[in-house]
Amino acid sequence: MAVAESTVPGRARPAGERPSGERPSGERAGTHFAPQAGHSPRSDGEGQARFPGTLRALGGWPAVAALSLVATVLTWRWQAWKPVLAGLSSWQAGVTLAFLHHLQWGPQMMFTFGPYGFLEDALPYARVTAALGLGFGLALRWGLAAMVLTALRRSWGLWPAGVAAWLAVGLAANLVEASQLGTVVALGLALASFEAVGRRRLVLLGLLGALAGLEALVEISAGGLCTVLAALAVAGPRGTTRARARGLGAAGVPFVAVPVVALLAGGQDLGNLPSYLRGSLSVVMGYTPAMSISTGRGAEDWFALVDLALLGTAFALSLRPKPRRERLAISLALVVWAWELGKEGFVRHDLHDLTFFSLLVAAMCLARLPRRWAPAQAGAVAVAAALTCVANAGVPLALISPAESARALAGAAGDLVSGARWAQVQRAVEAQQRRTGDGLPTSLYLALVGHSFAVEPLEDSMTSAYPALRQWDPEPVLQAYNAYTPYLDHLDAAFLASARAPELVLYRPVSTERQDPAWEPPAATEALYCRYGEVSTADHWVLLRRVPDRCGHPQPVGTATGHFGEPIPVPRVPGKMVVARLSVGLPLTTSIENTLLKGPAVHLTAWEGATGTGLSEVTYRFVASTAGDNHVMSAPAALGYTPGYGPAPVRRFELTGGGWAAGQGTVRARFYAVSLARAYAVSLARATP
Repeated sequence: MAVAESTVPGRARPAGERPSGERPSGERAGTHFAPQAGHSPRSDGEGQARFPGTLRALGGWPAVAALSLVATVLTWRWQAWKPVLAGLSSWQAGVTLAFLHHLQWGPQMMFTFGPYGFLEDALPYARVTAALGLGFGLALRWGLAAMVLTALRRSWGLWPAGVAAWLAVGLAANLVEASQLGTVVALGLALASFEAVGRRRLVLLGLLGALAGLEALVEISAGGLCTVLAALAVAGPRGTTRARARGLGAAGVPFVAVPVVALLAGGQDLGNLPSYLRGSLSVVMGYTPAMSISTGRGAEDWFALVDLALLGTAFALSLRPKPRRERLAISLALVVWAWELGKEGFVRHDLHDLTFFSLLVAAMCLARLPRRWAPAQAGAVAVAAALTCVANAGVPLALISPAESARALAGAAGDLVSGARWAQVQRAVEAQQRRTGDGLPTSLYLALVGHSFAVEPLEDSMTSAYPALRQWDPEPVLQAYNAYTPYLDHLDAAFLASARAPELVLYRPVSTERQDPAWEPPAATEALYCRYGEVSTADHWVLLRRVPDRCGHPQPVGTATGHFGEPIPVPRVPGKMVVARLSVGLPLTTSIENTLLKGPAVHLTAWEGATGTGLSEVTYRFVASTAGDNHVMSAPAALGYTPGYGPAPVRRFELTGGGWAAGQGTVRARFYAVSLARAYAVSLARATP
């Protein structure tokens, strides 16, 4: 943003007095030198100075607004609506359904995304959420384009800066979730606020506070990052205590007001806020050790180092003339932003790294360098963009077909306005989901109609695929694999044991996130066995109906102690369900690695099989944080599940990884026997469509 002086209308400034926040004469303003004697206004690269009179105004913010809007429209995705797929899109469907059903976040719903997580993308699950997602995405892309133009036009010129904005937004619009795009917009607002003074600075801080507050409801980690950036923007620049207090008010009021208004508008009870905050903290703290994966994209590690070196060099040059306090605050903001972006891209190192690469391109465009460094900055942006396209295995289609992007945006807007067109979109969404995995046999569909139900472990899009299934009543943690801490696991288990639990559960015991389906999560799965009996099976689904609690009190049957890489036998107790509570200690270095980026994963190898038969060896990802919860090792015939739908009996197991070599570390297991009564007369009257 251009530096603007703050003046008070009607007040003459005494001789020698500087406006609040103005730098002394001769000090560099931002990264640009004041014009020297004998130089024309045009020679300092200021874009506005090239336009005399009325045209000068047109070369300022109107030109930035118009050109950034063009860049936004021409880089919109190439299709009006993304396809929605069973499984892959099921969490977006779940977040949308939670919003429409006014489920209370904290006690009734918890996920890595928040109550406004549907803003992550404009998906056509519901008209209101799609419209809000479309508006949010447009605002972020337009804002990013405007900030890139503002940052570069002095040294690059208006039209080259427009090309950079088109490139940065084009990559981000097609490879990045809106919540993560919001973090680079927050970075741009923070950097611009360091340059600005007076009212402009307060406006920028207000926008930053509002964005941080909203992001906290969209994605938990992104909201935390935006909040840190807002705090640094308030505290960083030189100035009086009073000036910082005004900045805190400018950022703090919208930071609080925006989420409060949004929560009330979404039907949320503000009394649930402590529960939501506690659950959010549990989600953040447990994410890395439970969810990290690597898929062999080794070249991208080197790409990331190149990008970080280019970003660091660009900002090191831009910060040289700044005051020490400002340099420190901006450097810290960049380090925190890049670290969180690295976690987003490389904890789950699959295509998530495209978020890292594309947003690094945008960040490089926010560095305000003098004109003499413009060619070098352009080269760095080009290299980073090329690496992004290589990692993506091609140039995003929106950059190749700008006309298609404009037509897609117009088409999406037209669909939202027209009731007939939106009905057609909804029919296509339902067909897409049924075709890609949410299709139900007629018997199961008719059984679900008219009953409250949950779908486990992750197909929450079932209600969207079949609008007649209106009584969706999920477990609190959206998608079972996300219950990766004791708090979240017991939140689900307590729900299933309570009177609030649904009458039916449509269950497909498949491994997600490479975890044992019988332990995903462990305590909640045990509660499912205790409180639900099988009605029928069809097409890999098992339909369960709620029954009275059929589990007895756990009775100790033995303990075992071993090391990583050593098998631990599981006791057999005929006619009883055997559960194990494990105690696993990991090295301090693993905890540090998980904090900085990610540490080595823990795996469990189990030898499974019935008595007298050969044992099969399987290896799963093991969630160490829920090790102390009840893990079902075997279940008796009284469970009543069709073979293949219940847990396979574990005869022995061993843990590996986690930073320990074979023979190191300690694994303690306490085994308990739980009586399990047979669920008699589990039947369900079939509904009619």
